Amino acid sequence: MRRNRRAHELVATVPPARLAEALVDQLARTVRGRAAYCVPAADRPEELDVVAAAPGTSAQEFDDESARQPVRGGGVLLVAGARRWGAKEQAALKETAGWLAVTSDVRRLRADRDRAEERSRELRSEVVTARERLAQVRDLERRRLVRAVTTSTLRDLDELRRRLRALGEPPAEGAEPARVADLGSRVDEMLDSFRTVVRGVYPAMLPERGPSAALEELAATLCHPVRFSGDLGRRVGWQIESGFYHAVAAVLNLLAGDGIDRENPAVDVEFGRDDALRARLTTSLGPLSVADLRAALHQDAERLAVLGGEMECSASGGSALVSVRLADRVTTAAPSREEGGALFQRVTKLVKQGQQAAGSGPDRARWDAVAGRLVQPPRLAVVAGADGPAPAELDSASVLGITVVFADGPADRGLAEELLAEHGPRGSVDAVLCLQPPAAEFRAMLRRSPQRVELSETASPDRLARELITWAPVIAARRAIVSVRGLLPGLPADHPLRWAVDRLAAETHEITELDLLDELLDGETRLLSGVSEDAARLLGARGTDPRSRLGLEPEANDEQVRVAAQRAVQRWRAHAVKPVTGGRDASACDVLVRTAEGLLSGERTP
Repeated sequence: MRRNRRAHELVATVPPARLAEALVDQLARTVRGRAAYCVPAADRPEELDVVAAAPGTSAQEFDDESARQPVRGGGVLLVAGARRWGAKEQAALKETAGWLAVTSDVRRLRADRDRAEERSRELRSEVVTARERLAQVRDLERRRLVRAVTTSTLRDLDELRRRLRALGEPPAEGAEPARVADLGSRVDEMLDSFRTVVRGVYPAMLPERGPSAALEELAATLCHPVRFSGDLGRRVGWQIESGFYHAVAAVLNLLAGDGIDRENPAVDVEFGRDDALRARLTTSLGPLSVADLRAALHQDAERLAVLGGEMECSASGGSALVSVRLADRVTTAAPSREEGGALFQRVTKLVKQGQQAAGSGPDRARWDAVAGRLVQPPRLAVVAGADGPAPAELDSASVLGITVVFADGPADRGLAEELLAEHGPRGSVDAVLCLQPPAAEFRAMLRRSPQRVELSETASPDRLARELITWAPVIAARRAIVSVRGLLPGLPADHPLRWAVDRLAAETHEITELDLLDELLDGETRLLSGVSEDAARLLGARGTDPRSRLGLEPEANDEQVRVAAQRAVQRWRAHAVKPVTGGRDASACDVLVRTAEGLLSGERTP
């Protein structure tokens, strides 16, 4: 290699994998000394990791450094023991630092491209799976329509054909008019039956009056009585109403048709509406089992699932219960983060400033990802086998606005890494409901994660969902702050966002509250032993409104709230100065005092 070879010549000829080493080696030759390209250590930002050095040296050997040049992106280029140091060598140092920054940008862009390609492959696979499922359901729907239109009609036509042939036989005296009248009656019955079938395939009342009226019309043609209650609320789109109608109609035809003999054949249908159209159909179980119901309604459940709905069959006390749910795609129960308080607003503003600072640089995509995750609903992962939670429980979580993801287990290191990953269909979760015995490594990884991930092995999905919704703005803000810290090395050393993030984290009492509450509820700490339950309640374990925090009845007036908050302030101040109170307990008491003072001043009033 020629000693006077310029950096841009190396870039044009050296493979990318060896480019950093070649640039540093060329700089060392130019200054006739030592050179090293270093970056802050991932887990020890105050220390440096050597990316490339020439001759083979470490960062510790640069105590006598001659020069230091920052490298855009967070690195630094060191020169030591230089025997030649003039304007030419200083220009070479800056030029090398510039090309190292470009090299780092290219490496980062390649990593982003690889992640995007991996995500593209995942999405392509999901699309293929969805198309296959849609084709299957389309075929099931075609068969259903053919069966519904032709089965009874062909049977009736066969009977009519038999009777027409009988007309060719010599009739008994005086029997001809009766035979013709009977044939006419049979034709009328066949036409009525065909109209009924067609109404089931495309009910005339559905577009005009909605699924409730169309189902009542269908019920009037069935063998067994059907009682309706409840309301589906305002009308929604045709696709949703049609899908909901056909799902409920399939259940009605099964439970109220003439194929099942039960002691009490009546069917009760209860409609409901929140963010979805719901129907709850109940009747006596009779000879049916839950497995029989699921098998009979399997195709209808598949068709409903394509539309984003669910059908669940169960039994209780001798009664069969079928629940049908289909999201209306109009309303949402997810809470508005705009109402999440000052903390969420400050973090949102900080992330926007980061996006502006990144401009169109290599970190812009990562800042955009933080901004996108900030406004997404909390994510709950359910780790379970075949005996997982009932769909009704998961429905409740979804109604609250929680995104529920599923994992079959086992709850081991690999699954923990997948749930903690920022990307991926099951990543970036805020809580895990583990209904399988988790491995110790699974627990440890969730506990050590920089992001807060609550792990529960006993709670119900509904309870966990309500906790996540209660703390959603704080959880989102905390997650964003942790993610932003990882982006700070890409900003200039004197950028105001660096100290703004630290100041926000230090001044935010809500995050301190949440972290202390997690520690108290973890069950593996001796913090505030004997009084941890009262402390957790004050921090919001039973509700974040002042009355729940202070253990008061919902009817308590403002004066009672003030008195209880004052007592809480005095109690935890006194506990903090007890001789037996250790340092960690005293710090926890300080947090509790500040919480109680916030209730006293009205800052924490919803």
